[in-house]
Amino acid sequence: MTIHTPTIGENQTPAAKSFLNRVFSTLESRLWPFRVSWTRTVYFNLRSMPVSVAVKLPVYIYRHTQFSSLSGRVEIVGPVRRGMVRIGKREDRGQGVTNIRNLGRIVFHEGVTIMQGCDLYIGPQGLLEIGARARIRENVFIYASHCVRIGALTGIAYQTTIADDDFHYVLDTQTGRAGDCKAAIIIGARNWIGSRSVLKKGTVTPDDIIVASSYSVLSKDYTGSVPPFSVMGGIPARLLKTDVRRVFNRASETALHRHYANGGDAFVLDLETQDVEAFCVRKAAQEASCS
Repeated sequence: MTIHTPTIGENQTPAAKSFLNRVFSTLESRLWPFRVSWTRTVYFNLRSMPVSVAVKLPVYIYRHTQFSSLSGRVEIVGPVRRGMVRIGKREDRGQGVTNIRNLGRIVFHEGVTIMQGCDLYIGPQGLLEIGARARIRENVFIYASHCVRIGALTGIAYQTTIADDDFHYVLDTQTGRAGDCKAAIIIGARNWIGSRSVLKKGTVTPDDIIVASSYSVLSKDYTGSVPPFSVMGGIPARLLKTDVRRVFNRASETALHRHYANGGDAFVLDLETQDVEAFCVRKAAQEASCS
């Protein structure tokens, strides 16, 4: 005789199952091992900022985060509130330990999220500035020996490398010239940098561009050759397409998910009656939606 053991909720009505799912999802999220580490949070804030700012705990540090050095300083731009910056957070693809080695200066704006497994190095003369609502996804490597600035609402995808230093010099044997191995990286606002891209020293991107994944390599100032609302990619990166933009507005993203989940035809925004800026960006100013 085969004995059937019912699973939780097997004999429940759809409404009961929905309620149980919400209950268990809440418990799972709160018991998940990658939650905030209050010991690390208190230490990071007190070590990196003036006491008057640190006591408000503006930066939350999650478990699986380590500090190689916090001898540099951290600055907060705008009104300071608890948990306005989150480091080491896990959602889906996080791997390994988040590492911070700050020997220079980090500037955070409102609503920055740095996911689990990222590796941040800021040199003694270095600056890392991350704009409002920017989101650094899992296992991104940032090396700022000189200057790295990331614009507001920009998303940096999985396993991207951003380094403003080549770590060595190269001599031109015809002219005798050896250029500086360091140059600032400036990433514009509302950029989406695709997974496993590489941004080398001297990279400057305009606002509102998409860098196609994977393995695109950027190494120069693109503001004069790539217009906003464009896609670029390749090795080396080049302009691929114009008149496109990433949808950061979470309400619009949700509507699109539902549209296609229900088997809808290709979605077309009515450009005569609806505003593209509002559809793509506007509500994202109040929420971190670069997921």
